[in-house]
Amino acid sequence: MVVLVSGATAEVRKHPHVGVLVVPGAGNAPESLELSERTWAMDNGAFSGLNVPLFLRMLDRFHGYQRCRFVAAPDKVADATETMKLFRDWEPLLHLKGWPVAFVGQDGLTITDVPWDSCEAVFIGGSTEWKLGRTARDLATYGAARGKWVHMGRVNSAKRLKYAIRIGCNSVDGKQWSAWSRLYLPKINPIIQSFGGGPLFAD
Repeated sequence: MVVLVSGATAEVRKHPHVGVLVVPGAGNAPESLELSERTWAMDNGAFSGLNVPLFLRMLDRFHGYQRCRFVAAPDKVADATETMKLFRDWEPLLHLKGWPVAFVGQDGLTITDVPWDSCEAVFIGGSTEWKLGRTARDLATYGAARGKWVHMGRVNSAKRLKYAIRIGCNSVDGKQWSAWSRLYLPKINPIIQSFGGGPLFAD
C-alpha cells in the first residue's frame, strides 16, 4: 500500500514510504519529485474537468522518467458508459507514448466491461456509494488476481484507507494527504501497522 500525494513536495521528502501523484497543471518540475526513488503515477484531472492541453503537456514533461505505475486514462465521473468510450479513444495514444494505462472504474460498470487486456492498472473512481459497493470490491479483487495495479481515488480518512487496504488496493490518493500533508502523512504508518503490516515503503 502506498499513499500517492500531489504537491507538498517538501513534506513528501520526509516520508520515504509516500509516493507521488502527478496531476495536470501542478507545475512541479520532474527532477524535484525524486521519481527514481518513489512509486509514482499520473492522474488526468477529470474529476475537476479534463483539460486536454494540460494533460498532454504533463505526459510530455514526464516522458523518459521510469517507475510510473499508471496514467489514468481520461474518464467521466460516475458514468461507466462514457468512460469506456473515452478509454477506447485515449488508450492507444497513451500506450504509443509508452505509459502504463489505468482504466478508471465508474458507476454502472460491470467486471466484464473492463478492458483487461488493454490496461495495466485499475483505478477505483466513481461516486462514494459506488466506490464502497460490491462491484468496486470485485474490481479490486479481480484486478489483483490478474496482476493489475489497483488504485483507489478520494481516500480522505483513516477509515477509508483501512477499507482500501482490506479490499486489496496497492495505492490510494486523497486531498487530505496532499493539502494537509504535515498533519496527516505521519499518521499513515500507524494505520498500516494496525493491520499487522510494516511501514508503507514505496516498493
